[in-house]
Amino acid sequence: MGAMEMELGLYDWSRLPCLNCKSAEHVPEALLRLARSRTREEAERQQGIEGHVIQEYWARATVVPVARVLMAGLAGQSLAVSARHQFLDLLWSFVILNDDELAEECKDVVRAGTWLLYEEVLSGRAMGSALFAYWLLQEVETNPARLERLLQVARHLLPEDLS
Repeated sequence: MGAMEMELGLYDWSRLPCLNCKSAEHVPEALLRLARSRTREEAERQQGIEGHVIQEYWARATVVPVARVLMAGLAGQSLAVSARHQFLDLLWSFVILNDDELAEECKDVVRAGTWLLYEEVLSGRAMGSALFAYWLLQEVETNPARLERLLQVARHLLPEDLS
């Protein structure tokens, strides 16, 4: 069992709200399918999870445990590049929610795994994932000097336009 599966087991998903269904009990399986995807096409087919935990910039409290699961998944070594990209994309959408309280809770979750984000940028695996990781770091990093240093050593691993 990996960290992601362990984290999934901490929650009673049937008691968590879903935006489209009676409960979020189907969310763990959707997250596992996303984690198991090996190609961009497979990962993109799993994007339906967004409509259940977030729609545009609006979400329910379920985003916080989902954020924890995503961070746990990023800690593992088994995610394909395309799945990592989707995990980071989802996390990004969680930290910029219109609901300031939920966004801040998600930022706290991401902040707890800050070094995973630095590693994502520094790994050179994929520029798109590095960009999402960088954006997340901009939102959660409490030490501006560390973020500046990241740009000094890894600017070549990020897109020209960081906005």
